[in-house]
Amino acid sequence: MKRRKKQHKIVLVGPLPDWVIEEFFSDVQVILIDESSRSDLLSSLDQEVIGIVARGSALIDSEVIQAAPHLQVIARTGAGYNTVDVEAASLRKIPVLYTPGAMSRAVAEHTVGLILAAAKDLLGWHQRVLKGAWQERYHRLNLDLEGATLGIVGLGSIGRQVWHLLQNFDLTVLVTDPYLEPSDFAQERLRSVPLTELLEHSDIVTLHAPLTDETRGLINAANIENFKPGAILINTARGELVESYDLLYSALESGRLGFVALDTLISEPPDLAHPIFHHPKVLFSGHVASRTSRAQERMFRTLGEDMKAVLQGKKPRRENVVNPQVIDA
Repeated sequence: MKRRKKQHKIVLVGPLPDWVIEEFFSDVQVILIDESSRSDLLSSLDQEVIGIVARGSALIDSEVIQAAPHLQVIARTGAGYNTVDVEAASLRKIPVLYTPGAMSRAVAEHTVGLILAAAKDLLGWHQRVLKGAWQERYHRLNLDLEGATLGIVGLGSIGRQVWHLLQNFDLTVLVTDPYLEPSDFAQERLRSVPLTELLEHSDIVTLHAPLTDETRGLINAANIENFKPGAILINTARGELVESYDLLYSALESGRLGFVALDTLISEPPDLAHPIFHHPKVLFSGHVASRTSRAQERMFRTLGEDMKAVLQGKKPRRENVVNPQVIDA
């Protein structure tokens, strides 16, 4: 018996696990494209493509969207959506899906791990032991979290979980988030302050803001000067929140920053020729904060369920839609 050709296509810009394809996309033709190949992506788009799933740095701009005239849904794995032209999608009434809550706990745990590694200088002590510098233990002190001040930039799902995980460390916690109202802090032992004040008083600053036109390059030359001397900077959000590696390197060399821990980078994969990648006071973890089994399973299931809902003419969960106005119309 001749197998009937599947009429519709889903383009995957980057791989999905087999179980996700089998459970949610078995009734469509699935086309896998390397996320680094713009030409392959464009050539895969035609009138039969009804969905795009984008991973990594794949750019889903107006050219891509217009190349698929029957496109019904665009989905991004993870909490970021800066690689999607949301305005172009909205003009076509195409919902842009993402999974902001699925990985919050994993990223928060990773953030806490980086905070502890930085405060206790674990990377430095590891190197000193290997170099035989045992006597250094009498000449250096680590940072106590008890009594320290933590600055959280962006109190979304991840930022709030970081705070909850750290509550028993007896930190003073400052928060800056322009999208929150004072009532959002009513049940928390947090204090909302402007960014400048947060930077001036925080021993540790952790970034959890989304990447937008307003936040791109948030950590710039002007804001670096506001950091408390010797402060620790943690970034598990988006690499582009930092203006440049030159800026971080200079701040470390001058002592304005005491340590930097980065899970996300300005460009990925990075150009390792820059001296920041060889600085003894920088720790990198390679954009793996969300790479846990539970987080990945939640992320893929959330994405699959919401995409399938859209393709069946139903509404996805509103909290997972970047442009909810298109599903309200």
